[in-house]
Amino acid sequence: MSSYFRGEQPDNTFSVGYMVSALIILLLFSVLALISAVGIYRISIEGSKNLLENRAVDIAVSLSFTLERIGLRNELFPELVATDKWDDLAFLVLYDQHGTVLLHSNPLMVGRSQIDSDVEKVILEKRPEIHFSTLATGEEVFVLDFPLHLHFSEQGNSGNETDIDLEQPRATKEIEPTDNAGAYCLRISIHPYPAQTILRKANFQLVLIGLSLTTLWVLTFFFLWAWRSNYRLEARLHKQERMAALGEMAAVLAHEIRTPLSSIKGFAQFYLEGTTDPDERADFSVIVEESRRLESLTADLLTYARPTMLNEERFDTERFCQDTKRSIAPLRGHVKFHMSCEKLELRLDREKLMQVVFNLVQNAIDAVSEIKGGEVWFSMKSSGSVLMLIVEDNGPGLALEVKNRLFEPFVTTKTKGTGLGLAIVDRLLETMGGEISFMDREGGGVIVKITLPYHLIEFEVPKVS
Repeated sequence: MSSYFRGEQPDNTFSVGYMVSALIILLLFSVLALISAVGIYRISIEGSKNLLENRAVDIAVSLSFTLERIGLRNELFPELVATDKWDDLAFLVLYDQHGTVLLHSNPLMVGRSQIDSDVEKVILEKRPEIHFSTLATGEEVFVLDFPLHLHFSEQGNSGNETDIDLEQPRATKEIEPTDNAGAYCLRISIHPYPAQTILRKANFQLVLIGLSLTTLWVLTFFFLWAWRSNYRLEARLHKQERMAALGEMAAVLAHEIRTPLSSIKGFAQFYLEGTTDPDERADFSVIVEESRRLESLTADLLTYARPTMLNEERFDTERFCQDTKRSIAPLRGHVKFHMSCEKLELRLDREKLMQVVFNLVQNAIDAVSEIKGGEVWFSMKSSGSVLMLIVEDNGPGLALEVKNRLFEPFVTTKTKGTGLGLAIVDRLLETMGGEISFMDREGGGVIVKITLPYHLIEFEVPKVS
């Protein structure tokens, strides 16, 4: 027999394993790329900071030689800031140990006392400090506070030394400390242009990597979506092929079984009515009952396999619910059945809707028929633009293995069931555009919800003459 009748799905184990492996590799690649990008960015920040610090230290060392050589010349710092070779300088300040400005790139600031905690710390601890500062113009500059211990020579104090070469400071002979030797703080502020260039490149690289990874993931999800759509299409085609094979088998069964089955059932009913022997009646009753069960199986098989066509008609829900209650009356037994129907005028395929409701209610009754106090609830009402049908029972519920195979044909927990009831329901709802869901009921049992798009017809109000 063909594998289509066993409910097999397309073998996609290799495809799923391949996709999972590809996603894991992509995730690892993304993590490594992000770690690398963040590492490069942090290195760039440290590199730019070191670049500024080294540049400021070079200037501080050069100025310390120059100051010892030429002394405290008021025009020295303004000349250095104005020269092209030192275009990255923002300003220069020389403080004494009391916080008084001895030299400044702005001559108007010379002689002022500026109490600065950073300056006091540098002079006290004799250790350089670095930080960023914001100028009045809003520009952020890099600041190095560098400790100096200057020894001014008489040559330096005379002011005759005018040749200032900070790139290659000339060595001076070691002089003995004088009364004007002391602790100073040299503040060097430079524009962070080179460092900003490095940071801009690092930021651009970080953004580029982020965009590349985002694009890669978007393409990956698009590919997964396409693969999933293709798999669903394959599953649908597989189902259609299975349905075609099942329909062919059902047609053969209907042709080969119905005629002899009708003969068997007819003769059994004839002899059942003509005999009074209890044993013979029991035997003929079994034949009639089993013949009916085979007829039901053949009918269900044809319903499941036959292409379904919608035949919409106008009907009202009150009459529909009354017919439903009458059709299930022989099945109820001792089960309490509760029904609630909202009054609506609809245009739907009434026959298929009746078959859906009958199968679900029959399943619910069968589920509670063997327990004490079994109850089944059925309701029909409108909810927005959809018709909602709810079938609820207080039975034992559904086992996990049954939940995973609810709509597969020939899957049943009943001893005499065909296993086609829910498969038929699913097929009919698919044709009608509806959806079905199963939920566990609090306290035990199952709740089945069906949502179905419908055409609501307004009730005609009789005219008053």
